[in-house]
Amino acid sequence: MKIPFFALLTILTFSLNAQNLFPVKLDNCKTEKFCLDCGDTKAGYDEVEFLKLQDKLNKDLNLQGIKGSVKFQVLVNSKGKACVLSHTDQSKSAISQKIIKELNKFKKWTSAITKGKKEEKSSINLIFTVNDNKISGKIERVDKEAFKKSFDKPNSPEIYNENYEYKNDNLENYKMTVWNSKNSNLPNNWNDHISIDKNGLIWLTVSQGLVTFDGNKFKNTEQNISDKGKYFAYYELATDNNNVKWIYAKNNIYSFDNDKWVKYDSTEIGINSAYDIVNNTKTGELFFCSKNGITILKDGKWTKIDKNLFKDLPGDRVSFAKRDSKNRLWIGTYDGTAMIDENNQVTNFEKSSTVLKGKCITSMDEDENGNLYFTLYEFDRKNKKQVNNDEGIAIRDSNGNFKQFTTENSGMPFNHTNCVLYDKNEKILWISTDRAGLVRYDLKGGWENYHNENSDIPTSYISTMTFDNSGNLYLATRQGLVKIERK
Repeated sequence: MKIPFFALLTILTFSLNAQNLFPVKLDNCKTEKFCLDCGDTKAGYDEVEFLKLQDKLNKDLNLQGIKGSVKFQVLVNSKGKACVLSHTDQSKSAISQKIIKELNKFKKWTSAITKGKKEEKSSINLIFTVNDNKISGKIERVDKEAFKKSFDKPNSPEIYNENYEYKNDNLENYKMTVWNSKNSNLPNNWNDHISIDKNGLIWLTVSQGLVTFDGNKFKNTEQNISDKGKYFAYYELATDNNNVKWIYAKNNIYSFDNDKWVKYDSTEIGINSAYDIVNNTKTGELFFCSKNGITILKDGKWTKIDKNLFKDLPGDRVSFAKRDSKNRLWIGTYDGTAMIDENNQVTNFEKSSTVLKGKCITSMDEDENGNLYFTLYEFDRKNKKQVNNDEGIAIRDSNGNFKQFTTENSGMPFNHTNCVLYDKNEKILWISTDRAGLVRYDLKGGWENYHNENSDIPTSYISTMTFDNSGNLYLATRQGLVKIERK
């Protein structure tokens, strides 16, 4: 069947949101974590079979008089399956839709390989060009330096709440200080993870690096016991009760006790990666959340929680886990949220009618009255193309009642949230988003929204946050490190 004429657009502007490179974002892939065109052997395809795909496109498409090109970001997993993440055709033409369909159906992808092991997920870019009434496609490898430079600019805020009027009356009460690669010795502005240790030293991940910050200067503090090779990166970061720093970096778990680095054998601890590392101050447990459940380190002993131990857990792919003040363990998996109480009884919220059904909790905090605050991720969205999904935050009061806050029923500017923190000094919530900046909620119905177009916060993309011992708020952003303190 021939598809009629549609114009193709070549868009070269990058916009990084939710790990997508190109302007038109598709939500049909599971993208908890992946690397960008990585590997000693990079992801690709069988050349002969890919030529057959091109022949099919040329047979099915009416390309008469058309010229142009479109780029596609494709996610290839360790099993050789793939799906299209994003592309550059903002007209969403039928030609591009046909290419997407055929790429998603294509079975002869080859996985990226690092040190003899297949990467779980890697994205590659393909460019399809129409010329002389024919279409051809090829891989366009990513220039990492050019890539980093292209994203070293603020993201404009995307406010999806059309009903709430933000007065931001409290903005004038805060002093905001920004450190970036232009006004300090910060190596680059790509800051996704932050931890402040017991000595007040700030640990911060940067693109392919790790630094500390003493309030004056940044210092390279990378591990020194493994060959970095190509594209070594630090993905997760936490400090435990003994002031030991724990890090997930390129297929290994590392620790640093302020004297020496240790790399852990995955055959001994059971994992070589983590979606998140969470320190539970009260119990002294360190949680490593991964595709294999929760790996727990306490008093030098490693244990594990997964579906083999608790059959009622919704899944083993754990994004986040943390204990509350009553020793209940809250677990967010990519198949649902669960809670294990102090008697080891499991509540699977997929079997409930609460707002947690269909959601994975991705962060949690608690106030002095036992109220719990969660950020939410809708893991099984019905509309895969929708950006502002049924997420936001949820509050569980001390009586066990849940309430969800979204752009539909509150002052949330955007529903995809990265982190929530309870500010015990002001008795408010701080909520970070990756498109709308920072949210301040006074827990009394008052919402404020700070970003790069109305405050000194340098971008709308805020990865995560933490407090120092004085109650100052630090933001890890895609435009540097930000400190927020009351005047």
